[in-house]
Amino acid sequence: MNYDWIKTRAHYDEEKAAIIDPLKGTKWSYQELNIRAENLANHLQEQGVQKGDVVGIFAPNDVALLDLLFASFKMGAVYFPMNWRLNSKEIESVIEDSGVKLIFYANRHLSSLEGIADDYLHLDIDSPEYDEVVNPKNHKPFNTVDVEGDELASLMYTSGTTGMPKGVMFTYDSFTANGINTVLTYKINSDFVSIVSLPMFHVFGLNDLVLPLLMSGGSLVLHRYFEGEQLNDLMAEYKPNYLSLIPTMYYAMLVAPNFNLKNFDNIDFLVQGGSAPLPGVQKKFESMGLNIINGYGLTEAPLALLNTPSNSLKKPMSIGKAVMYVDLKLFDEKFNDVEVGEIGELAIKGKQVTPGYWHKQEETDKNFHDGYFLTGDLARIDEDGDIFIVERRKELIITGGENVLPSEVETVLSDHPLVAQCVVVGFESEKFGESVSAAVLLTEKDPDFEEKLDKHMREHLASYKVPRMYLSVTKMPLTATSKPNKLEVKEMMKRKAKKLNNKED
Repeated sequence: MNYDWIKTRAHYDEEKAAIIDPLKGTKWSYQELNIRAENLANHLQEQGVQKGDVVGIFAPNDVALLDLLFASFKMGAVYFPMNWRLNSKEIESVIEDSGVKLIFYANRHLSSLEGIADDYLHLDIDSPEYDEVVNPKNHKPFNTVDVEGDELASLMYTSGTTGMPKGVMFTYDSFTANGINTVLTYKINSDFVSIVSLPMFHVFGLNDLVLPLLMSGGSLVLHRYFEGEQLNDLMAEYKPNYLSLIPTMYYAMLVAPNFNLKNFDNIDFLVQGGSAPLPGVQKKFESMGLNIINGYGLTEAPLALLNTPSNSLKKPMSIGKAVMYVDLKLFDEKFNDVEVGEIGELAIKGKQVTPGYWHKQEETDKNFHDGYFLTGDLARIDEDGDIFIVERRKELIITGGENVLPSEVETVLSDHPLVAQCVVVGFESEKFGESVSAAVLLTEKDPDFEEKLDKHMREHLASYKVPRMYLSVTKMPLTATSKPNKLEVKEMMKRKAKKLNNKED
């Protein structure tokens, strides 16, 4: 079957800007995107790349990521967008695990690959040589190969927050299903414009934003590296219909000196995902007449649930219900469905879900039950069928035999006016086995913040849930996918606890 949809899109669409790159000052129509991809497919064949070979790209948001994706679809190669935020050990791991044949790269990130991927480095995407390869003026037609829907189309690696990154497989059918689900859910059409500030090496940026918009014939503005003030400027110039961001990105826009409510005049909806909502940010946007709706997905299962604009006003913390063509269940430890109000593990079934992990059958089998992917997220369902994420199963804190949900503590802590952002984790305790701690990004300096926060928490939570230790940070550590890095926070807490213990000794 032919999955070369960019060629079909180019045939049916009028000539207009499909991709806009403000940094480079370039615009590319659908017709030009198709030609660039055909030129690159021919180039890859000349380099010996064959159907089924893995081809990688190590670069920020750039049209080159789409060049390689569409070229891979045309020739049946496996598209591998690499996370340039990973550390050297993780990069080495994913290169070895993927079996990548060659890697395109951005020169700015070349130092992260030197000594690790020297044998695989191919072309700098910002070089005149690359521009010459894909230049639409040098069009060399390419005959698209036929592939089956269940064949491997792409590899994306997890962020490695609980171990080394794992290769998540996507088939042609899973890419297509996710695009259809998202287009129908968001009601995207060819008049839509959006800005991609999310990294395109991740499903939230690529699968849930970029591809559905391009499948619909809309226009996409590239934001090479996210920065709140820059995004505010881009919004003023390009007037997008909708945005998809992680919560910390909305916060960065809000506190930037050039934030202007008029930039949102064309906005139909704002979506956030990737990490827990920031209640303070949501309340601020709501006070300005804008509500941010929560979506839910993960590397293994792109967009699966979404709240609605009206429901988000009543239930701002809910991730809503399953989108079209997606089923969900909440399982207890024996894989029975939980009752309304009870907590269970969220499990998802749908054609957009990965068929499994690359070269890890045992890991794949462990993460599926009866066709449902086990997300590892604990959630509850209310009487209306709306889902609320409670906690990651692995992040549950057990202190003195009592279970503490970090998300519950974070919600109460976030209500204090001194707290801009917080992350709650457990740390080793000789008395309780594990105790609760919180890293906080303060809205202002206050030498008495610990006493004030402690008083606030004791007024609203049971004593065993109250943090025994606070750490003020000037910048919250983030993972490679811009989520709060709880492993790093745990290490910070471990060091602080050790210092405190040494002082007591």
